[in-house]
Amino acid sequence: MQEARFDNAIGRHIQDWSVEVAGDEIGAALEQFVGPDRTMDDDDVQIFSIWFHNDRELPGGGTPAERFAARHDLPAEERKAAARIAAAKLGLHRVLAVEPGRWIELEDVLAGTTARVQSATVSREAIRWDLLLGRLMAGDPQSLWGPVRLFEPDAEQELLAELRRLAGGDGGGSEDGTDLSVAFKDGALELMHFRPPSWNLQPSFFTPEGDPMSFCQATWRLHKPALARDRIHAFGELLPDDPLGMQITVPRHRLLPEARPPLPKGSVVIETGSVGDGDNIPIATVSLKGTELHVEAMSEQRLERAIEAIDADFGDIAEPLEREITSIEERRLLSGFLADHMCRWLDEPLPALGGDTPREAAKGERREDLLRLVRGIENKADRSRRRGEPGVDVAWLRAELAIDEDRAA
Repeated sequence: MQEARFDNAIGRHIQDWSVEVAGDEIGAALEQFVGPDRTMDDDDVQIFSIWFHNDRELPGGGTPAERFAARHDLPAEERKAAARIAAAKLGLHRVLAVEPGRWIELEDVLAGTTARVQSATVSREAIRWDLLLGRLMAGDPQSLWGPVRLFEPDAEQELLAELRRLAGGDGGGSEDGTDLSVAFKDGALELMHFRPPSWNLQPSFFTPEGDPMSFCQATWRLHKPALARDRIHAFGELLPDDPLGMQITVPRHRLLPEARPPLPKGSVVIETGSVGDGDNIPIATVSLKGTELHVEAMSEQRLERAIEAIDADFGDIAEPLEREITSIEERRLLSGFLADHMCRWLDEPLPALGGDTPREAAKGERREDLLRLVRGIENKADRSRRRGEPGVDVAWLRAELAIDEDRAA
């Protein structure tokens, strides 16, 4: 803590010194940063200050922080702290573990090196598998210098693509990332303002046949409830004490298209599972409540199929009352379906895995893609728990897929 206070004091000395010796350069840098109107919020001020002092070279070479650290009139301890500040360069790191209020375990995404960083503030925000864009500063222990940005793990490929663009100008760059480090200095400003394209996508949910999901229900008034009860018992093959309800099913080959149209980016496909030998898919549930017959389905198209079935089997004793279609919010959907969906997810072909199921990818060439997916699932579960929201335990996924990795310990 004492070292952090000393570093902050030296940081202020660097800023004061740069105003005296490089005032004109500060003006030019502000023009480059925000344009002639110079409208900045608090975050912009922090980003600008660190960028100007640590990344932007002055005429003749050297950044302001490097020039300050090279002064011969500085006391040894001040020169040492200034050198550590000047050497704190921007990097992209993966959060491996967090102790909120104390420290973060980080892995350099490009170099693969790890470091435990002391942090009282960022550690309260970071979640395991987050990506942290920031500056590591040498010390005992190491710390973070200046503002940071946190991204969820599914933004990794977009961040790497942006690094390749900044490093090569045409999206090029070697696969091992050795030439991407220049992007952290030359493109520091753009990186600190980078917005992954996926952030502009709203999450959307679809049935396996490609229809938008919604909460759909229809109600009929029964003229002969006793007869309806007998038919439900017969159609559902119910025992005398079973609840008065059944599922309407459709053969898989009749429901699912041979070639489903491409879904929007960021789409999530939700299925409710098969019945019997797996050739029949439930599309709606039917329940008898007093003198009313109720049907629920997960899309408007499925509800239409269910209504046709009800009209055929109950039309002589049922009168339609109402039909309601309600959009499904993400949190409401996940709270009701996620646990069951994760079990089925293991054996579902996924576009993100090239059509492999997670079980297949765990043993094949798509293992790294699968690891990214699992980290994203774990990250969201940890994030929900951090916010005190109900979540689903996903710790069993790694054991089920046999994909334990050292960094997940």
